[in-house]
Amino acid sequence: MSACTKFLSHPIDQPKPFLIEHLIAVGQKSKELFAETSFRNQEIAYYSGLLHDIGKINPWYQEIFSAIHDRKKIQEEISTKFVQQHSVFSAWAAKYLLSKIGLDYDVIDKILILIYGHHSTIRKSLGEIKQGSQFKASQEIMKGNIKNFSSQVLDIPEFSELNWSSCIERFPRPVLFDLRLNSMKTPDDYLEMSVAFSCLLQADRGSFDDWSVPKFDLSIDTTSLTKPKPTNDLQSLDKIQQEKMRSLRNRFQKEVMDNYDYSEKIIVIHAPTGIGKTKVFLDIVSKYKEDKTIQRVFYFSPLLALTEDFERKFETTISEKQARDVLIYNHMFAESLEGKKRDTNEGYIREWNFLIESFNKQFVITTTQRLLMTIYANTTKEKLKMASFRNSILIIDEVQTIPKFILSNLKDIFQKMNQYMGTIVILVSATIPNEINEINKVKISKELLDDYLDQTQKQIAIEPLDLSTLIINKTLVMANTRKKAVNLYNSIVQIHKDSTKIYLSSGIRKKDRIDILKNLHTQENYVLVSTQVVEAGVDISFSNIYREAAPIDNIIQVMGRLNREGLDPNAKIIIYPTDGSELPYSKLEFDESWKRLENIHNSKELYAILEQYYGEISARNKRNIAKTVKLETCVKNLDFEGVWTFVKKELFAEDDRDSVFVPKLENWYEYKYALMNNKLKDNFKKYGLYTATLPRSVDKIGRKYFDEELLEKNILLPKKEHLETIYDENVGLDKWIISENV
Repeated sequence: MSACTKFLSHPIDQPKPFLIEHLIAVGQKSKELFAETSFRNQEIAYYSGLLHDIGKINPWYQEIFSAIHDRKKIQEEISTKFVQQHSVFSAWAAKYLLSKIGLDYDVIDKILILIYGHHSTIRKSLGEIKQGSQFKASQEIMKGNIKNFSSQVLDIPEFSELNWSSCIERFPRPVLFDLRLNSMKTPDDYLEMSVAFSCLLQADRGSFDDWSVPKFDLSIDTTSLTKPKPTNDLQSLDKIQQEKMRSLRNRFQKEVMDNYDYSEKIIVIHAPTGIGKTKVFLDIVSKYKEDKTIQRVFYFSPLLALTEDFERKFETTISEKQARDVLIYNHMFAESLEGKKRDTNEGYIREWNFLIESFNKQFVITTTQRLLMTIYANTTKEKLKMASFRNSILIIDEVQTIPKFILSNLKDIFQKMNQYMGTIVILVSATIPNEINEINKVKISKELLDDYLDQTQKQIAIEPLDLSTLIINKTLVMANTRKKAVNLYNSIVQIHKDSTKIYLSSGIRKKDRIDILKNLHTQENYVLVSTQVVEAGVDISFSNIYREAAPIDNIIQVMGRLNREGLDPNAKIIIYPTDGSELPYSKLEFDESWKRLENIHNSKELYAILEQYYGEISARNKRNIAKTVKLETCVKNLDFEGVWTFVKKELFAEDDRDSVFVPKLENWYEYKYALMNNKLKDNFKKYGLYTATLPRSVDKIGRKYFDEELLEKNILLPKKEHLETIYDENVGLDKWIISENV
């Protein structure tokens, strides 16, 4: 390469292909984004952006990028000579370029970590790099390329202060970093590195688009969410009760709005189930429109059903034009609300979109799982989103569903996010876990809460489960495990032959689960047998609930699905004993709950003991305390991979189960083609809807039932002739649970 030839960062036929311009643009954008925070080491974002791709002076990239024709053939040839690697070379060059320009050593170390990991992960340390013949050949050519590059940038201010002489002299040495980040006493550095990494990723991945940071200015009109007055055709008692409930919800909404303190940066809203919290959320965030610093609003919930319910209600409060500024992001769909409405009938082909993947929309509706993955995961896909939490409002609904040992650490991180990023956090729950009890709460009068609990009061009884006397009328029977649930369902099928029986668990296809919950609103005489998939966040009112014994907060959550409008003063939840196993709950929480439940007769009494119960569990749960300490230790040690390994194991164990694609028979060949050709990631809605999880390992069920070619890719698609064998139309994949096997 001649001294006058400009180096490339991307193929010559792509927009903005030149390396110098790319490095300056990414450095400046990364600096601009990070400058909206108050982290101490502002330089780490700028210099990691400025130098992140300098390793592309590697001849492997320059020869391929400069080719116009036969690029694939050239790539095959060049790969026999040089190594396809640039991040390690970028970090190695930066090590010398950043010397003697006034940066502290720990700041330089952080910059090198970010550069090294911008296509992979953040690391705590960098050591010796494996250097084969192709690596050494690339490094040898790069020695001259660095000298060439330095002459091209000599008069460019962004590069002029860098130590080019040191880099030219020392770059050819064997690559050995000997770098290890120092452990800290607080989460500050963990958060700083995560956000700086995210700023670098957004600046780099968004460098081909002209984009700007959003400003939250949606005009939200919640009039449509106000409950109408009861109609005249209702019976008088029902009409009176509905009017009472409407009045209580209006009182609640008014008290929250009157007492919400906009100066609080982290605040808790105690919102009993069914009290009309969606309208409250939207009325609150509407007030923030006047705050010129707010860029985005996020709504997180633990269940897809709850996010979809929120989405439906929210859609009625904004104009069609504003729908393009609202992002729906979950494991099945990632698109603007406008785009989702346009593609409601057919699955859409999803192309990677920077604004969507970086959460750069005014309003984002997503899941609690995505929140936790963004904060704790150590992948570029998730960390890309992290910077978008700055100057934003995070509404976290049903916060009690987050495991308590995570919630403790998460609270600390939220406080740091506010301190450094201007993030405002609103935590919402019908029950307030002890871990967040000291956070300031929106003042709700005791009189109002008592009135609401009186009107929605349920009776509680502990009784054995007698399936022969089961009341079947909008009835829910909930078990703690899939094995128990499917056995109960099969027994009910035999005993109550003439009734409508429905089964629900993660062994049922996602599309079927959505349809089942949607159709329950129109049905009367049925019994739904389920696991905890309908415990929280599902807007369904059952007339009868039978719930296997569980911790108190789980009982309260499912109780929120019973007689939601208070029309039946005798509504009762039956809690039936377990078979002696407390799984999947901790023994401490289960035992402490059971001894209290034996003395409880109604929902008001249960709410009254909740705070005491939470306090005792928090103090005595040594297992949770140990987990909290382990997570906090990983965070303080800047062990990014250790953090994600721990959180993934403890929170997302369900995701580790084998997921099976179960298409309709007529679509089998389409799915086979899509899965063989890596089309899955481009079409979440169409293909993701037809997945369910196995209750046992694929080896125990039999690999013979699954397509061999896809098995080699670790993808499970039943052979066409075995679709009906694998998936039962009533109990889905849970047909593979055998009574005598756990």
